[in-house]
Amino acid sequence: MPHRILALDGTPVSGGEGYVSAGMLGALRQLLDESGDSRALLNQVDMFVGTSAGSFNAAFFASEQDPDRAFDKCLQFWGEVVSMNKKGVSLARTVRALMGGSSLLDSSYMRDFFSSYFGPNLKLGDLKRKVVIPSFQLDGNRGVVRAWKAKVFHNTGSENDPDMNELVVDVLMRSGSPPMSYPIYQGLREKGSGYVDGGVYANNPSLIGLAQVINDASRKSKHEKLETLESEAPDLSNILLLSMGNGVMPSYLDPKFRDGTANWGFSEWLLDLRDPMVLVKMLLDAGSDAVHYQCRMILRKQYLRLNPPVEKSLSATDLEQVDKVLVQLLSQQSTQDLLQRTRQWLQRSGWLGDAAAGTQPAPAVG
Repeated sequence: MPHRILALDGTPVSGGEGYVSAGMLGALRQLLDESGDSRALLNQVDMFVGTSAGSFNAAFFASEQDPDRAFDKCLQFWGEVVSMNKKGVSLARTVRALMGGSSLLDSSYMRDFFSSYFGPNLKLGDLKRKVVIPSFQLDGNRGVVRAWKAKVFHNTGSENDPDMNELVVDVLMRSGSPPMSYPIYQGLREKGSGYVDGGVYANNPSLIGLAQVINDASRKSKHEKLETLESEAPDLSNILLLSMGNGVMPSYLDPKFRDGTANWGFSEWLLDLRDPMVLVKMLLDAGSDAVHYQCRMILRKQYLRLNPPVEKSLSATDLEQVDKVLVQLLSQQSTQDLLQRTRQWLQRSGWLGDAAAGTQPAPAVG
């Protein structure tokens, strides 16, 4: 039986948040309605993987035993999410941010929204489905070395795994707190290290999800066969990975060359008013593209990425604007072509294979 992974990106350079991937999933459901397989799109998922805005989607779906039925309220959820960001903006804070003394947004509104929506005491181990959520820990313990490190929160391990007791609201805020935009986030219990957005290293979390599935399978095999982890070659033949982006905007650089080189310094890379922080943007896009390449080379036809092109930066601050962005995006022929290609992949890959039998993957904890 295939092991299905749904990976959901964070916010890209194009500015499209998780409502874009949610809208793409909704459009796919409509296409699959023709064959009666629409419920299998989400209910067949074994693991939801999400970074930052993608982690919000992952938690939203994973909190439901029947993710497909929850889909009708998904865009309403995103309307509230983007509204919280709007509340976090103030003139005084913006002035301080421009002077370098504050983050641009107040994240307390988003934290309180997640506490209200999911409940302040909901833990990762309480979720109905498996989730994997990257974040970046600013003060981690690497044995004898004290250093920052990548942190991947998940509920795929045993009931004794410390991650199972992490609060969902804390994990979402830790994964979705981009430096400079949001304050560094610690947690409701005000203990431990601070965290920033998982997008600093895994805005496209597809490879994180693949690695987690391989690790879980190897750990299970090791327990069953009493063999060492090193002696086991991972079996990738039953893994299907659907990777969802939030829109890609055409980006390029056209420096002026002399004698075959362009002598750029930090002012061009970071302080150009026409394209500020272009180096950071390039690194984020490059990291996402690298993950796409790696997953494609590893899984071949068992992997597909859906990331629609956009002509300009996407933004929304309420549900009405979310709807407008999605209507415009879905009306593009390039988006329709990608959706049709994804529908064909879902049908041919085996993702929908057990829909007729009504089978569902096991919940996160038994």
